[in-house]
Amino acid sequence: MTPILLAIAIQVSPSHLSQGGKSVIRIPKMIPAPKNFLATARGFRVELFYSGLNQPRKVAIAPNGDIFVVETRLERPIKNQPHQVVVLSGYTANHGPTTQTLWSTKLSYPFGIQFAYDHLYVASTDSIVRWTYRPGQRTASAEPEMVLPGIPAKGYRNHWTRNILFTPDFKSLFLTIGSVENLDQEDPRRAVIEKYPIDLAGRIGGSKETYATGLRNPIGIARNPWTGGLWANVAERDYEGDDLVPDFFTSITPHGFYGWPYAYIGNHHDKRMPHRPDLENRAIVPDVLFTAHSTPIDVLFIQGGAIVTLHGSQNRSKLCGYKVVFIPFSANGKPSGPPQDLVAGWLPAGSNKEIYGRPAGLAQLQDGSILIVDDWGGKIWRLRKDPVR
Repeated sequence: MTPILLAIAIQVSPSHLSQGGKSVIRIPKMIPAPKNFLATARGFRVELFYSGLNQPRKVAIAPNGDIFVVETRLERPIKNQPHQVVVLSGYTANHGPTTQTLWSTKLSYPFGIQFAYDHLYVASTDSIVRWTYRPGQRTASAEPEMVLPGIPAKGYRNHWTRNILFTPDFKSLFLTIGSVENLDQEDPRRAVIEKYPIDLAGRIGGSKETYATGLRNPIGIARNPWTGGLWANVAERDYEGDDLVPDFFTSITPHGFYGWPYAYIGNHHDKRMPHRPDLENRAIVPDVLFTAHSTPIDVLFIQGGAIVTLHGSQNRSKLCGYKVVFIPFSANGKPSGPPQDLVAGWLPAGSNKEIYGRPAGLAQLQDGSILIVDDWGGKIWRLRKDPVR
């Protein structure tokens, strides 16, 4: 497969970053997919795991192996959009799930989902709630318990997503909050990652910490297994042309500033905003850049590196993204090379309008295979190693 146009951040030319251009709104059109339309990197194979879902976005694997799926959408003009969690069960090594159960509809634009403290935690756009969970339970037995109210709600396009991640010791919880606008000076609780202390009962046990700022829309977050640090996918700003501003995947420095809205890729000033030298001069250069408008959604660290889903562009004259990439990491916990295509084909060869789907959420099953959510297609795919190839 043709490598995607991505780059380790330090390899990007500053002169290239100054080239803007006319922005083009190009919304893709979903069309029926042919058989075997997905291609994988050598040594892997991909197969349909489950279909018939209603706008799935994120997945989490329960302690007993059941698959909890968040179903919700906002930007697509669809009537009766779901705001719920469903449970898939009854799958084997060779077959997908046989049973789908509704867990709960007591949610408002849910996205982030985690298991901890014998509970299921779900982040809606304006709050975090939880339910008691027993292994094998597939329907909520009570109303959700409020964990954190008052999160700034919704936002620009996909910026309604609120992701959550517990630290390995489960003593803290990270929360992502995107911006309200594409580019503007906003409330301090926008375009940030917050961190909350968690008490022994799994509830918020103290005041929040603003962990990182200047992140226009931090969507996927994960812990780096080599360093223990937090990493995030970030969807950058629009309307600066096809090649600006690159989306990125980066380590998150505690109390670090990443540029939005005043600058990008370090101290490259955004001419649409007033100068803020105090912020621009300390803006952190991200670790890995993606082609502008690729829209990275989820991230999953596996042996040897990280997997990132690229949901695909809608603000670019030539469509990009619509694939899953692998970013190799070295033993020191840093990227060791440019990302490479892992699964591609949702964007048909030569197409600049029609697509077969859009990859979103990621999860790893207990057998090591990877689940890839296709939200527009309503499907989940399973990726696994193929020693025969």
